[in-house]
Amino acid sequence: MPNNVKTYDGTGDPEDHLKIFKAAAQVEHWAMPTWCHMFKSTLIGAARVWFDELPPESIDGYKGLKAAFLAYFVHQKKYVKDPVEIHNIKQRDGETIEDFMERFKVETGRIKGALECMRISEFIHRVNNPELTKCLNEHVPKTMEEMMAITTAFIRGEAVAASKKKGHLSWKSQDHSKWQATERKSDFRS
Repeated sequence: MPNNVKTYDGTGDPEDHLKIFKAAAQVEHWAMPTWCHMFKSTLIGAARVWFDELPPESIDGYKGLKAAFLAYFVHQKKYVKDPVEIHNIKQRDGETIEDFMERFKVETGRIKGALECMRISEFIHRVNNPELTKCLNEHVPKTMEEMMAITTAFIRGEAVAASKKKGHLSWKSQDHSKWQATERKSDFRS
């Protein structure tokens, strides 16, 4: 079995599993009867129980196996959202930019038909940080990858700035206390 074909336990999207299996079977140039035997070896757990409980001779080929498999595991199919639903993905109160970015990637991954420019625009308008929004609007990214790279760089920059500010304050107070001690020593000598 090719390495890219993972086992299916009945909890993932059955269509995803079938697509990966089909691609591997075509690359390997398996004869159609081999497809059925090899498909069986990808099933574990609840999916294997389902297969083992199929009535004898109820499946007459891969097409029948595929149809029965999809019919039984249809409830596991990924829910595909309408592109209009991209407008509902907003950064929540208290949600970090990083958490929003990850959630945005996952939720937009379930939306078919939303153009990349639409995804970019929605992210820019739905993130709550005005500085990041300004940064993204000054040089509007052309791809989602570019936008996520800019956002990640912004997050890192904010973290560095916060740590410098914190470090700068402690340096300032340390420097001030050293200065006061030096002043006291000079006052004592006079």
